[in-house]
Amino acid sequence: MKNPDFLQINPDFSAPEKPKPKLNFSWKTNEQIEVKPLYTKDDIISTEHLDYLSGLPPFLRGPYPTMYIQRPWTIRQYAGFSTAEESNAFYLSLIHISEPTRPY
Repeated sequence: MKNPDFLQINPDFSAPEKPKPKLNFSWKTNEQIEVKPLYTKDDIISTEHLDYLSGLPPFLRGPYPTMYIQRPWTIRQYAGFSTAEESNAFYLSLIHISEPTRPY
């Protein structure tokens, strides 16, 4: 039996390229607003309100500098637009769909 000449053998051991799956780590809020895991400068280029301070005119970020950092936003901002029964039903529906984001 003759020994094979391994210098003449040129096998191709490379694996065929598989398409990489596109990973999407974004998620949506209850209001269907897409939230990305990372924001860069490019994401805020068209944002107009970044040069404003809260507590100063034109009050785009609220009337108080600390706004709701010290005191959380509460449901009373919705009050007065319907009957008591309709308001209670609305509040209960908000409670059932909401996800807590901050421990108070």
